Amino acid sequence: MDQQWTLLELIGLGAVAGVLPVYLGLAVALFAVKVLDRAWERFLIGLSAGILVYLFFDVMHEAVELTGARDVLSWAILLGSFFVSFVGLVAIETRQQQRNSPVINPLFLPFMIALGMGLHNLGEGLAIGASYVQGQWALSGLLVGGFSLHNGTEGFGIIGPAGRTPLCLKDSLLLGLLAGGPTCLGTVISGYAVSPYLSVACYTLAAGSLLYVIVSLVALSYTGEHRLQTATGMFVGIGLMYTTGMALSLLIGAKA
Repeated sequence: MDQQWTLLELIGLGAVAGVLPVYLGLAVALFAVKVLDRAWERFLIGLSAGILVYLFFDVMHEAVELTGARDVLSWAILLGSFFVSFVGLVAIETRQQQRNSPVINPLFLPFMIALGMGLHNLGEGLAIGASYVQGQWALSGLLVGGFSLHNGTEGFGIIGPAGRTPLCLKDSLLLGLLAGGPTCLGTVISGYAVSPYLSVACYTLAAGSLLYVIVSLVALSYTGEHRLQTATGMFVGIGLMYTTGMALSLLIGAKA
């Protein structure tokens, strides 16, 4: 019975930290896209790219921190995961273009972004679950609150590249589940057993997929007449993530 309640509690923590904030962020982003003029589209794409750039360096830092100079296996896992998630996605895209049509589904990038964010949030779930099971409930609560604030901004990162493409309810639900759902999986995994190698793989898979999307977004939006809008959006995106990240650090520091 105790194990059952622990499982439900871990899933609940993941939902509050990842699923609910992502869906809330998606709703706000969808509303903003409908209200704002089309001139803001490049800014929103830049905003999305800025959020992803911040997340890329965040997950790469976490992955490198978990590797060791004498641990060759950790090197292999990091490089192999990065190759699969970055080069592998480029290979898949290239094959799709060769088989079908050079026109890419307008929702392809949003789904790839949601996938990268989901892998990133899986790592956050690992941190929450580990602290909860170790009895550090105050720290778990602070992590949940901080990650919730952090993840609430990710909705703009997902929706920005979609532009004015209409999203049906099914697509919206799938995007939110893909981005936020892995947080619950991470809390459950770390609540019972977690390996540093698994964490390295999760973080690096996230980094590779995020880098793939960043390159795609820059190629899409960083044109001559829209460079200033894109650059400003990127600055705002990085600034938002940095500010919420610092707020999380302050909360954890205050607890310590």
